[in-house]
Parts: sequence; C-alpha cells; structure tokens
Amino acid sequence: MCGIVALVGDRAEPARLTAMTEAVRHRGPDDLGTFVGPGIALGHRRLSILDLSPAGHQPMASASGRYQLVFNGELFNFHEVKRALPEVAWRSSSDSEVVLEAFAAWGPACLERFVGMYALAIWDSQERRLFVARDRLGIKPVYYARLGSGWAIGSEIGALLAAGVPAEPDDATIYDFLARDFYEHSDRTFFRGIEKLPPGHWMWIAEGQTPSPVRYWDLAAETAKIGVSADRTERGEELIARMQEAVRLSLFSDVPVGIALSGGLDSAVLLALVDRAQPDAGKIEAFSFDFDDERYSERPWVEAMASHTGHRASFCTVSPDDFVTGAAQLVRQQQEPHAGAPIIAYSRLFETIRSRGVIVVMDGSGIDEGLAGYDRFRPALWADLRARGEHDRLAAELAAAAVDPARAESQMTAAASDHGDIGKGQDLTASVRPDCLADRFAAAAPALPVFERPFGDVLRNLMYRELRYTKLPRALRFRDRLSMAVGCELRPPFLDHRLLAYAMALPAEDRISGGVTKALLRDAAARLLPEAVRMASKRSVQTPQREWFRGPLAAWVREQLDRASFWDRGWVDRTRALEALDRFAAGHGDNSFFLWQWVGLDRWASTYLP
Repeated sequence: MCGIVALVGDRAEPARLTAMTEAVRHRGPDDLGTFVGPGIALGHRRLSILDLSPAGHQPMASASGRYQLVFNGELFNFHEVKRALPEVAWRSSSDSEVVLEAFAAWGPACLERFVGMYALAIWDSQERRLFVARDRLGIKPVYYARLGSGWAIGSEIGALLAAGVPAEPDDATIYDFLARDFYEHSDRTFFRGIEKLPPGHWMWIAEGQTPSPVRYWDLAAETAKIGVSADRTERGEELIARMQEAVRLSLFSDVPVGIALSGGLDSAVLLALVDRAQPDAGKIEAFSFDFDDERYSERPWVEAMASHTGHRASFCTVSPDDFVTGAAQLVRQQQEPHAGAPIIAYSRLFETIRSRGVIVVMDGSGIDEGLAGYDRFRPALWADLRARGEHDRLAAELAAAAVDPARAESQMTAAASDHGDIGKGQDLTASVRPDCLADRFAAAAPALPVFERPFGDVLRNLMYRELRYTKLPRALRFRDRLSMAVGCELRPPFLDHRLLAYAMALPAEDRISGGVTKALLRDAAARLLPEAVRMASKRSVQTPQREWFRGPLAAWVREQLDRASFWDRGWVDRTRALEALDRFAAGHGDNSFFLWQWVGLDRWASTYLP
C-alpha cells in the first residue's frame, strides 16, 4: 500500500514532483522513489507489505526498460498471474513486478486477470503516454487534473494541490452534498477541475490530449455468467467457500495483520473465516471502538465473537473531546467534506491499531451492499414482489416488518424511483436540510444524477447504486484516508469482485426472507458464529453525535457556525440555519447530520479555499 503521483507534460519538473511526494508521505513512510524524464515525472511513497527488500523499490522498470511503474495496493492473486508468465526472469518476490510484467505482456487486458485492490500508473517511454488504472470496486483512489498542457495524477487530492492545481470549489458537488446527501457519486470532487478515475476503468494520459476512461469491468455482465444451485444449502456452502477464499488471499503479508471489528454479522463472519485460515489466534488481534454511552456500544457483540474464536480484542473509547480535536485533524486527512462522528471513531481505531505495530488490517466492508443487509433494501424487495404479483409473500414480508401499509406504499415508491430516497438516512427519514440553503445557491441546483439500472429488478438496482455510486464509495474514501494517514493498509476481502458477482446472482429470498436481511449468510454461518451474534438484527454504525451536539458539544457547534466567512460563501442561509440549530438544541428532531455538514463544510472551505 503506497502513495503514487505523476506529472505528464510541460510541468513534469523535479521540484513539483517533490512537493507531490511530500503531500502523500504518510501513505508510504518506508521508502521514496522518483523517475523523471522528458515530459514525465513519477513518484512513489512505499508502505512495505510484500517483499520488504530493496527489490520492491519503485518506480520499477520493466525487464525491457520500456515501462516504469508506480503501484498502490495489492494484487492478491499475483502467484497465479506469475505462473502465466513463465518466460519472465523475476527479480523480486513483489506483486508490483507481476503487475508490471503482466502489462508488458498483455497491455490493458492484464486487468481482466487481476484480483485485488489497486491504483497504478505505467509510463510507456516508446509511446510517450501514461497508462492509469483503478480496481473494479474503487478501493484504491486515483485523482487527476489538468496542469499546464499536461496532467497531474495522484493518490490524494492534496498531491494535486501541491503540484499547483488551483483549489476552487465545485458548486454542483457542494449542492448535492448539502441538499441530497450525495457525495462520491460521480467523477467530480469538491474541487472544480479535479476528477476521480471511475472504479473498474483505465485511461491513457498524454500531453495535449483529454483522457477518455475505458470501462473494463461490468458487474451486471459478470453476474449474468454465474450459475447458482437450485439447492439453498448448496448456495450457502458456495457463499461461505467464496468468502473463505477471499479471506485466504487477503492474508498474504510479510508484516503483522489485524482485524477491525464492529459487532455486526459481517465482521463476525470475517473473524471466523480468518480463524479457519489462521488457527493461531495469537497472531491476529481484533480491534474495535466504543463509546461511554452504552446505547451506542458494540462491545458485547465484539467480545462474544472474540471469546468464541480465542482472539484478543482491543478497544479504543471515543469521547466528545476526541470529536473536537479530530475535526481539525480530519479535514487535512480527508481533504473533502465527510460524514462526522463515525469518521472520528474510525480515526481513533486506526491510530490504536498502528500503535500496536499492526500494519495490515482487514474489515468486513461490502457484504451489506452485496447481500442487501440494510433495512432500506426491504422496500425494494416489496416493490419487486408486488410487480411480480407475489402477493402472499409480499403480505408475509410486510407482516414480518410490522410496517404501516401507508408507510410501506410510500417506501416502495421511493425505492423504485431513482430519487425517491434523496437525503434519507438508514431509516428513510430526512438527514439533510435543503430548506436552509441560500436562495441564489438553491436556484442554481444541478440536474439530479442519473444512476445506471443494469439489473431487471428494483432490489438489485438499488444494491448496485449503493455499491457503485453512493454508500460504498464514500465509505471506501474515508477508510482509505484514515488508514493511510497512520501507515496502515486496509483490506476488505469481501469486496472480491468474484464474490460480489456471485452474491448478486443469488435469488432475492437469499437476501431478505421473513423480514430477515442477509438471510442466506445467517443460515450458512450457523457453524461459524454464536447464535446471539449470528441472528442479531442489523445495526448501522451509530455514534452519540446527536447527544453530544445537544450536550457537551452544543457550545462548540454554535461557535463553529458563528463564522461570517462561511455564511459569506453563499451556500447556506444564516438566518434559516441558526433557526434550525435553535430548534435542534431545544430537542426537536433526531437528526444532527445537517449540523455536521455545515461545520465540516466550513472547516474544509477555510482550510483549502482562498
């Protein structure tokens, strides 16, 4: 896991490259490498995970000398890819060299053979152009922006700003964030002119040319190729087997490995599968965060699972003071506005993990999106059942959910629409306050985003939207920045693209049945987990932000919002916003996210914008 940067064109200068590598120093504290030639400058900050020797140094030249690589991430199946290149005289045991020689042999088609998480850039000295690619799910980041007649590319936005790309706000992205609770849903960022390479895409970058990203992976197309057994027990066994293989691949490391746990089903299954693959419990420690408020504590479930497997569990406790100190720190780490208290908690978690000497940490991301684990997926299933005329099963699901018929009707309509749930949280209630936007800013609202609907049913299209555009991309962004800020490599094995394609191929009843989410996984995990953990209802990551903002942090929030510089930017109307704050402070409503939006946006603007 590393930080990569590149300059293509007339600004490919050593001094500018040095500024960029310094901006991503935290991503790779173990080594620094650069390559500068006519019209090209490559930089690499290394966090050594595989082949800790100097043979893994980057930028890395191909055996032919034609190509130079900078690579961020892990190629989990590099042994398999290596065997397909018997003619190569290998100089290292690193996966980076396998990536480089695979590209030299097969060009962009090499990506179709890769299993892993990665962002990479390869300079072709013969064609004088840069190949840039990103893994299928977008686990590792790549940003790019025009600079002079060429381009700047980097693992983080801060590297592009250090190269001289101007810091200007992108009002369309800011509007979507404030009014719709959409962010990380498009190629745009909060900075005008700085874009992300989409997940599952590659592109060529050359001076004087505009990049044209090419899609190399399609989840719906891969899902259509998968056959699943008609026997439910066999489907469950296959699901567990695929998850086990993903975990096995993710355990490759030459440095200590740990696990980040919540009290939920996904991380419990992860711990159980790690235990199967690495029975020596003393080698892998589990970590979790906690709060003083027991209403938000996951400790009982985490401790139950740790005890069941014999793994040691370490906790960090997050306090209101952590929120205040963390808010200032995280604006530099995230470099874009983010979601508030949950990120503070994860920040403390990764700091704790790194302080224990653990370099690689695994988590259970991806299964909620791949197996419809959130409550908001239920109305999508109901809509499908109604559309297919399965009225008896629909009635059974509504009864199991104990939902009011009028509310169910409204939720089904919202689920079947591209935008019916805009600005809604996990419980489908409002999480944002578009009514508090400044009139001129609100009047210039961008068009609603259009999301792909590659599947033939409402449920899988909603799952796909969360995987590709909304829920997962924002989680991947904040976790990448937080882990890399302290020199940790975060691996989400359940985001193996083959596992997700299999999950999407399963019948709907394997996802939600009798009101129970992730139904097949819960049944299949019976031999892996304690009953209390296996059948616990889904709990989204909750924090006491609401209580803090009404209690110990109330004065701090008001102080943060009493800044003329923020109101003068013209995004939020001061009078209406302060009225909303007063009502919240008086106990009206449960939502505090909109307050953090304003505080976080102000901190971001005051840090980065003129």
